[in-house]
Amino acid sequence: MAQILTDPQARLELVRELIENVSRASEPMDIQMAFRRMWKLRPVDLYVSASVRGLQAGQYKITRQIETRDVMEAEDDGLALYAQQNPWSNWERIPVHEGGLVGELIEHGEPVLRKFDGITGDPVLGDVAREMRSMIATPIFDQGQPLNWAFQFARDPDALNEDSLELFVMMANLSGTATRNLVAVQEAKRATDRLRTQFEEVARVQQSLLPRKLPNIPGLALATSYLTSDQAGGDYYDFFPFEDGRWGILIADVAGHGAAAATVMAMLHAILHAYEGSGIHPHLVLEHANSRLVAAGLEGAFTTAFLAVFDPATGEFQFSRAGHNPPRLKKGATGELISLEEAGSLPLGVFEPLGATSASIRLDPGDTVVLYTDGITEAFNTGREMFGVDGLDASLENCSGAPDCVVDSVHGALYEHTKSRTRDDDQTIVAIRYNPTPKIDMPTIETIAGVMA
Repeated sequence: MAQILTDPQARLELVRELIENVSRASEPMDIQMAFRRMWKLRPVDLYVSASVRGLQAGQYKITRQIETRDVMEAEDDGLALYAQQNPWSNWERIPVHEGGLVGELIEHGEPVLRKFDGITGDPVLGDVAREMRSMIATPIFDQGQPLNWAFQFARDPDALNEDSLELFVMMANLSGTATRNLVAVQEAKRATDRLRTQFEEVARVQQSLLPRKLPNIPGLALATSYLTSDQAGGDYYDFFPFEDGRWGILIADVAGHGAAAATVMAMLHAILHAYEGSGIHPHLVLEHANSRLVAAGLEGAFTTAFLAVFDPATGEFQFSRAGHNPPRLKKGATGELISLEEAGSLPLGVFEPLGATSASIRLDPGDTVVLYTDGITEAFNTGREMFGVDGLDASLENCSGAPDCVVDSVHGALYEHTKSRTRDDDQTIVAIRYNPTPKIDMPTIETIAGVMA
């Protein structure tokens, strides 16, 4: 048996070192190796651990059986010796036992100190404890149940006493609790890593549904921005060419974050791209989308949307707004900002019918329409103040109205407000500016002839 550590300062230093090592532990084995230092305070000769976790009554597994001298004297090699018996990685290969001294003590179910003249012929331990004269059996509790056990043996019949029993019960359960907590943390980390990977995959699929490049729409200059939050979200924008030369322009925002919001976003994408209604009017398209989403029964998964149909030939901008933030119209001639509040209804996926209507304006040359999601206006600063519509309008007032300028100006103002490059919600901007090609009056043949005459 190793020499007991008696110097108070050395004992205190050992305890401090133990606690420090436990705090640094990244694997259950690290905790076990840290607590082995307690054998310097109460030396033992043989250590046996057992577990009944997940087994039938009366059954147990010997998870570790070690002559402590081999571990204590080996120093650095002690870790290797201790690690050879690793129940966390070898659990399925460990045999199941019944009976014997270990089975008797587990059935007794209480901490116990025993003195004896050695143990021979045990059906499980064999003769490994034949020289032992004292022993402490310690239950290690998990959720109030003694699922694991620690057995400390000593050759000296006086080496273990009632004080040792009290110490070992406390230390074994502290070790067990620390080990369980670390295992739980590791499991949580693995689950978090799996979820993060899944969210990243969902986000990649989600973003693949957005336009890969901006379309060439006659008479319009375009710029878009899509900044994601830490989780996959449900912001969506799109452009739809129609056979008559008009274009659909959409921005939408599914409530919430994560896979559920991204799934609804994908559903809306499919519904709109498969639309074959008799009339290409914003309110009719939104009514159709609402009907399909309500039929899907996605409780609590509503979607706000703004859909416009733009006619390059006339500058007509017809739109319908299903619970979405009113876009801002910046007049090219005066710089005036106008909120497009008309044609509002409930969000998609709540009730049927939606009750959508359409409104129409005619864009003048130089007019800019700014579509955005609420991740813009609901961005908070450290004082919990929202960026708001006022912040958005202020950023647009300091901008020429060119789509690229709109995006840069809004982003700059947002950063000045939040002082952060991260965001709690997706932030999407779609800026369009009406720049019709000037019509050139071609001279007639008669005019040319008159000039030549």
